[in-house]
Amino acid sequence: MKKIKQLKMRNGLGNGISFKHFTCMLVLFALISGCGYTTKSLISRNINSIYIPIFGNNTFRSGLEFDLTTALKDEIMSKTKLRIARKEDADTILTGRIVTVIEAVLTSNARDNIVENQIEITVNIALADRRTGRALMSMNGLSNRGEYIIGRGENVKTATQECLTGLAKKIVYQLEEKW
Repeated sequence: MKKIKQLKMRNGLGNGISFKHFTCMLVLFALISGCGYTTKSLISRNINSIYIPIFGNNTFRSGLEFDLTTALKDEIMSKTKLRIARKEDADTILTGRIVTVIEAVLTSNARDNIVENQIEITVNIALADRRTGRALMSMNGLSNRGEYIIGRGENVKTATQECLTGLAKKIVYQLEEKW
């Protein structure tokens, strides 16, 4: 009898729980409880369409408002269930304004030639329910940066496009987070 009890203890069949059983229970608990991630959109189910007028532009860099609006529409179509609609058919309206564009030198060489440069674009955005007029979200000072290195053949245009694409991604992320 003593030998059977020792054998049971060695195999984890005694009074305690074996490591194998504990691990299985821990994995099962983790699967059941989940971790809060979901593959469904965070955008409200009763919102299916969005109207995005051309962004305003308070800067002297003309044309950025068109490029940002296009990048934002592309990002919304590829990352959300929202459909881009005309103003009178949309559930929501997303408005925005480019408030600052800052270009800064990051690195220069001994002869004061620019080696690496950066552009930063900041926007204010607002989302409203077109049907009720109620503000759903407002955010000021959302910004993104793009950098370029002259020696690699990069320029302010490529950095600006990179910056606007990143800014569009941030805006869509904010839309999903706030809802």
